[in-house]
Amino acid sequence: MNVSNYKFRSLQSTCLPTYAMARRRVSNFRKDEDGAMMILTLFIFIFMLVMAGLGIDSMRHEMHRAHLQATLDSAVLAGAGASSEEEAKHVVEDYFAKAGMSEYLNAIGEDDIDIGLNSAYVTASAQFEMDTYLMKLSGVDRLSTAAEATAMTRVPKLEIALVLDVSNSMNQNGTNRKSKMENLQKAAKEFVTTILETTDPGNATISIVPFSTSVTPSQDIYDALLVDERHDYSNCLWFDEDDYDSTALATDAAASEDLSLVPMKQAIYTSRFGDFENLDWPWRSCYTEDGYRVMQFSTSETDLHDKIDEMIAHGNTSGELGVKWGAALLDPSFRDVTGTTVPVDYSDSETMKIIVMMGDGENSTTYFFPQDSKYRGENSDLFEVEYEVQEFDYAYYIYNANYRWYGSSNEWRCSQWYANCKYKSVTYDNYVMRDPEYTYGPGLLTTVANVLNGVSGSRSSTCQGLINAGHGSNGSKKGSPPQSWSDNDCDAIEDDIWDALMDDYMYLNVEDRTWINGTDFVNLDELDGFKKRKRLSWEEAWGLMSPEEYGDLIGIRDADNEYEDMSSNLNGSKKNTRMDKVCSAAKDNGVVIYTIGYEVPKDGTAETSLKKCATGYDPVEGSTAYYYSVDGLDISDAFGSIAGNVQALRLTQ
Repeated sequence: MNVSNYKFRSLQSTCLPTYAMARRRVSNFRKDEDGAMMILTLFIFIFMLVMAGLGIDSMRHEMHRAHLQATLDSAVLAGAGASSEEEAKHVVEDYFAKAGMSEYLNAIGEDDIDIGLNSAYVTASAQFEMDTYLMKLSGVDRLSTAAEATAMTRVPKLEIALVLDVSNSMNQNGTNRKSKMENLQKAAKEFVTTILETTDPGNATISIVPFSTSVTPSQDIYDALLVDERHDYSNCLWFDEDDYDSTALATDAAASEDLSLVPMKQAIYTSRFGDFENLDWPWRSCYTEDGYRVMQFSTSETDLHDKIDEMIAHGNTSGELGVKWGAALLDPSFRDVTGTTVPVDYSDSETMKIIVMMGDGENSTTYFFPQDSKYRGENSDLFEVEYEVQEFDYAYYIYNANYRWYGSSNEWRCSQWYANCKYKSVTYDNYVMRDPEYTYGPGLLTTVANVLNGVSGSRSSTCQGLINAGHGSNGSKKGSPPQSWSDNDCDAIEDDIWDALMDDYMYLNVEDRTWINGTDFVNLDELDGFKKRKRLSWEEAWGLMSPEEYGDLIGIRDADNEYEDMSSNLNGSKKNTRMDKVCSAAKDNGVVIYTIGYEVPKDGTAETSLKKCATGYDPVEGSTAYYYSVDGLDISDAFGSIAGNVQALRLTQ
């Protein structure tokens, strides 16, 4: 046996199983699937770690970005409310300082802020960088962001109507021992100044409506309105209750397009008391002085202050008229009066319309003659007779015409050798009152009317006219009953009646308070200087005398009693109803109404009426934030508060 061969075989036999085993193990390992999920889990974990890091850093980034943007937005919005560019810049910087983010705010340049009286523009920007946490695993070490914000505010334009009580009670002292009128004037002027100083020129217009017994429009306003004019004494208008359902007034311009438009009524001008020489002015139905006239749409602080200073206090209280006129001035139809672009339409989002009404007491009685009264219309009992005479002007020295003597006391010089005289033509009126009780019946009055009224110089009656009148041959003088007659004495009847009318003293010469007969009345046109005779309408007559004076002259109180009849006059309760109507109409159109009760009793009629007129009135609570109850100098605080509220309200529009 060969040993070497044996050994070789033994070695070969020993190594072979070990190698095969290794191969088998490798093969088995390769084929073995145990632990495969572990590897997948490891990869998923790594992926999740990366994504979580991305999410965390992204959320951190978004949180900082949102904080930065919110701070920036708040800062520029606050800055836009500043009154100057320097203040706006300080506000923006202060917001970032308070938020601990000053280092992120970029420098604010001169062009970034523009503050005007009626608008504001503020822009600012910021940027920051932050270190990442887990995003570094993906190679992102830092995240950055930038933000920018711009705030622009455009404050609406203003159309304001100041409706101010100038009734007689405003002459009383307030709680500060100054008259309420003085306190009102001071407060109203401060209000005007505040509004105009905080508004771009031309962007705030203010109208002033003084009211007492009546409201007096300026001549320019009156001339543009459609009015059934019955006299030329005053410009006051009369509104019926239905007129308070609307804020508009009828104008001539509107009437040219709408022929069905009904003219507005002119109020009678008269007084409860007073005669031909002096209608008692505190009791007049309309005040004609400049201090009572409406001022429309002014932008001049000086003119508005002057208007407020010239206001006068007299008469009763008609708050419903004040609001009616204040609302009318803001109604777009009033453009027919102004001839301009104001007032704008109610739908104009760029303009706010505001009424500020101040009252110091309850609405009170207005006296008037109803439209259907016999003391309205044509053919009153008053005749106007006009004369033109030559009146001494001055005397002058014949050798030097510049050497003159004036005054009636020097008229005697006209007869002296050294002087000549200069005369001037002067027209004057005399008035004659017909006794209304002196009548023979309508037929006879018609018969002789042409003669007695100065229309014709001869009798135009006919026998048949006298027959129809039913008068006897004695003329049926005043107080006598009609008598029967026949056709045969027609001429005699006519003559007798004519003589009776001419003989009886049925006319009062107002100038010297003497009665004259028909003959003297007809012969007035024979007097030197006679120009014309006119029978006045009642509206013309009442502008010359009060109903009381008329009653005193003729001894009959019918007109006086009717004028003051409490059953037909316009009392405070009726006025409150009208005021509620027009206030509601204005508010329905978007007009904001502030009201001020100046030393009025708490929860009294005046305060209740003013509260109901104001914007935001709660009928359940009986209150509104737009009503102010004030005493004494507190009225300045009220007007100041309203001015501030107006500005704040503008910023929220």
